Amino acid sequence: METCAPLRTTSRLPSADRLLVIFSDIEMGSGGPTDDFPHSDFLGSLIGNYGRSDLRDLPIDLIFNGDTFDLLKTAFEGTFPIHITAAVAVAKLAQIALAHAPFFAALREFLAEPGADRRVQFIVGNHDAELVFPEVQAQLRELCGNDSRVLFPGFRLAVGRVLIEHGSQSDRMFCVDEEHPVVEFEGQQILHISWGAVALLKTVIPLKELLGFHDRLRPKQLMLELLPELQGLLMSRFWGYWSHDFWKGYVTSSDPTQEITWAMLKEVIWRFSVRSPEVLMSDGLLERMRNTPEVLLYVVGHQHESQWLSFGDRKILQSGCLRNAYMVDAKGETFRPIPKTYIEAWLRDGVPVVSTFVEFEGPPVPTDYLPRSIFDVLDGVRALHLPEGSVTTAHPLKSAHAKGAHAAR
Repeated sequence: METCAPLRTTSRLPSADRLLVIFSDIEMGSGGPTDDFPHSDFLGSLIGNYGRSDLRDLPIDLIFNGDTFDLLKTAFEGTFPIHITAAVAVAKLAQIALAHAPFFAALREFLAEPGADRRVQFIVGNHDAELVFPEVQAQLRELCGNDSRVLFPGFRLAVGRVLIEHGSQSDRMFCVDEEHPVVEFEGQQILHISWGAVALLKTVIPLKELLGFHDRLRPKQLMLELLPELQGLLMSRFWGYWSHDFWKGYVTSSDPTQEITWAMLKEVIWRFSVRSPEVLMSDGLLERMRNTPEVLLYVVGHQHESQWLSFGDRKILQSGCLRNAYMVDAKGETFRPIPKTYIEAWLRDGVPVVSTFVEFEGPPVPTDYLPRSIFDVLDGVRALHLPEGSVTTAHPLKSAHAKGAHAAR
């Protein structure tokens, strides 16, 4: 287990009477090389900084703004079910809790510190939609010491003139019905997950042992251009799902996970036409910022990119992420860690007086965490027997690397 010195010692802002510390897209998994955030000690040290020193008597909210837990990519009894009951959700979270005990220990210590008001708030994201289950909320509260100050505001949180939401509700692929996040199917209450989540669970998430690291790479389009076999495999799996499997399920059952909407069809057609692998959000938040003067600060996550947008005295801070992510070079062999970011918002009487990004370099990763190059997956991709004709060109850098690696063996 790694040990880390405290990352940041925050000095108190004298004019503030509350501090919001907002983390987004940590995506803690169930441990091992496929876990996008194997840094619980590190995060625990960071959380500890906000529970001590000259902040002892300052009211602080630790706000986990969606995708704190990667329940979407956590298996249940070796499979990735689309019908997720509370019992399935609790079992998946138990795996994550076991792999990330230092995180929960840090939250318990944070809440136990004597002094000012402390709160821990978990907002729903598209990777941890299971947070809507009361059973999961009770499980998390127990992991945090059975403290009533562990709160679950739902899909968004308003604190004074600050509005915080994950952002997936502005993404046509992952938005869900907030009024009915749980529905009945075959006598059980199941999570009403988005059509995008269903598609991923049916196609690429079962390949996470092979492709987990590649999901951390930016820009994704470059990675796919370097690996046309991989691009062909993904397009083949998605095409097979949307052209056959989805419609078969839609026609033959009343399964709520197989619902169809015109917005969904338009998004699927558009993504196939442009072959976009990126997470996207609509421009609706910009309009809301311009038309909602009572909100001075919007905070969103979801896209894993930091961005600052302003309109007079109002602004949007789009946080980056804490999960591991890397820039891949033009040869597919060098991975530069992307700095991690989160947000501090200092409030006075509910009004944000200072709000900004905190950017830092993450801790070292385990020795088995980084591959030699992106081409290490080629044998595994080829073993999945791509349909004939799905790849029309081979990239010369990939071909040269593959030949060299084969000769080295």
